[in-house]
Amino acid sequence: MSDLTKEQLSSLVTLLDGREQRIRGQMDAAAVSRTVSAEREASDDAELAEHGTEERMDDAVAEHYRMELADIAVARKRIARLSYGVCLDCGEPIPYPRLQAYPTAKRCTPCQRKHEHMFGAPSGMR
Repeated sequence: MSDLTKEQLSSLVTLLDGREQRIRGQMDAAAVSRTVSAEREASDDAELAEHGTEERMDDAVAEHYRMELADIAVARKRIARLSYGVCLDCGEPIPYPRLQAYPTAKRCTPCQRKHEHMFGAPSGMR
């Protein structure tokens, strides 16, 4: 069980809500930008290559956003199961300052370091 107070948990839920709202807004803006970009016709090979590069970058950003939204969904499930704020590896509470900085944290800092050392750090993971 986490050592979080009701006030701390409420503050973290607000952070998750804000983060989700911001990501969804960024995804919507990116979709509009992608639509406008797709409507332009390339006039030469250089522009065609540029469009391809932009599409790959847009896809990478969209995947990053999807991963962040998935992490938020997992955090919400852990809140519902009363396991939020507890390290997946050692079972110890994740300190509140870490959760404030990274509200989707699944591990305490020492366990996260070990995890990254053993498996590498996926992009966007702290």
